[in-house]
Amino acid sequence: MDKGLGYTDKMGPRLRAEVERQLLKDFQRYFEEQSVDLAIDWSDTCPEGHATAYLDGWLENWSDVWVVNAQGKRIAWGWIEFIHGGGDHPLFVFWHYLHFGENTEDVVQVRGIPQHIWDRLPESSKDLCLQSETYDTKWANDPLVLQWRQQRSQRQKKEPS
Repeated sequence: MDKGLGYTDKMGPRLRAEVERQLLKDFQRYFEEQSVDLAIDWSDTCPEGHATAYLDGWLENWSDVWVVNAQGKRIAWGWIEFIHGGGDHPLFVFWHYLHFGENTEDVVQVRGIPQHIWDRLPESSKDLCLQSETYDTKWANDPLVLQWRQQRSQRQKKEPS
């Protein structure tokens, strides 16, 4: 295993670039100082069990993922999550927990799927979250998914047979 990549050594360059792009974009929602000189440090990652194959590698919901500035100073760390659905379906990566610096009181803790991510999901991805035998089984009981299930059910009842 490459120490600089931690357990993320199974991500190919295309997957890593996409995951980093999405994480840094999501990070800007929580970080007040706007900066284009941020990067992801994967060296201390720990696998947490939710995994998928995408593009040229393997993604897992790792903890201990760091955000560093241009000088390499660690400014935040957290746990990442994703919604994928497998195969060629789009990938949506986001912060599940996020701690700023050493201050553990400055914590972002997302319970379930963040609304801003849910709003971006195409209907096909939302439908995949409803299924219990897909990559995203873990989301089946999420409040947004349950609400989606109810909306789908009501829509189907209204449609003529």
